[in-house]
Amino acid sequence: MMAGAPTGRVAITGALSFTGRYLATHLLNSAKASSVLNLSSRKKPISSHNLSENHLDKIASHELCFDDALGLTKALGGVDVLYCTYWIRFARDGDTHEKAADRCRVLFECAREAGVKKVVFSAHTGMSHEGFPYIDGKARACQHLRDLCASSSMKYAIVKPCGIFGDVPNESILFNNAAYVLRRTPLFILPRDGLPKFQPIHVQDMAQLMAEIGSGSIDTSGEELDAVGSDSPTGLELFRCLRDACGGSAMLCSVVPSYLPSRFVGALTKPLDWMTGDVLLDSDDLDLMYSGLTVADDPTDPRIKGRRGVLQWMKEHGPNLGRKYVSSIARYYYPRQQSQ
Repeated sequence: MMAGAPTGRVAITGALSFTGRYLATHLLNSAKASSVLNLSSRKKPISSHNLSENHLDKIASHELCFDDALGLTKALGGVDVLYCTYWIRFARDGDTHEKAADRCRVLFECAREAGVKKVVFSAHTGMSHEGFPYIDGKARACQHLRDLCASSSMKYAIVKPCGIFGDVPNESILFNNAAYVLRRTPLFILPRDGLPKFQPIHVQDMAQLMAEIGSGSIDTSGEELDAVGSDSPTGLELFRCLRDACGGSAMLCSVVPSYLPSRFVGALTKPLDWMTGDVLLDSDDLDLMYSGLTVADDPTDPRIKGRRGVLQWMKEHGPNLGRKYVSSIARYYYPRQQSQ
């Protein structure tokens, strides 16, 4: 189907979730969109922070059912830009990151058939490296998107975060739950030497970047940009700052790989997993965090310096980080099985 005149309508996978919610409000506040289609089973926002009744009046929902390509294609009719933040964190219950990539391909094909002008996909830094299931799957999804756009008039852009934090403590699950542990244990063990760097982006900066290269640059194609923040601390620096900010007393300990592999550190978190019904960190998470692939692929990008830094954010929000545990499974998995 040929794309028509711009409508001001956009679609976001998870417009009421975390990144998608901030993206939706940014697009509406900046007049880059007049209405938002929420592609998700979630009908209520995970938080009302940064979301008003006026925003909600401009957000309509449609089930993100990959088995219903016809329904998705129909729902995407009249959409200018599709923002895809869909992904799975864990390979669990028979699901894999490869399958998630193939589901993204179904969505991209539906967008093409519906005449969507541009697709913006949230990928990951370091995708030129293999051996990490999470980013291998993201790389596969990116290639699906490139191939589809090469054979059609649909345009694309790819943003590459390695982690997203902010805006409030209980939305930053990784840092909140790490602070929960730092507040309650005498020892916090880091696999390997703790020196690989981590460069996450603030969720509002992520939303701004996606909006700029999506609705703000609808006629361009092929942008592939790092979505990283201004701070790139080592693992030791990051968790030391977090410990001090939240008032924890845990001693940080890093051990070289030959003595303590990441799968062993992951095993140490199992009692907490059993207690919370969640997965704090699995070995794939830890391997990726200490891979050296969680920093900008292009550190010379001038936009990076103007973004919020994770260390200052931790210092500002530390007193409220880790007071309660936040289950990522309860937040992002069970709601998919229940209408909310």
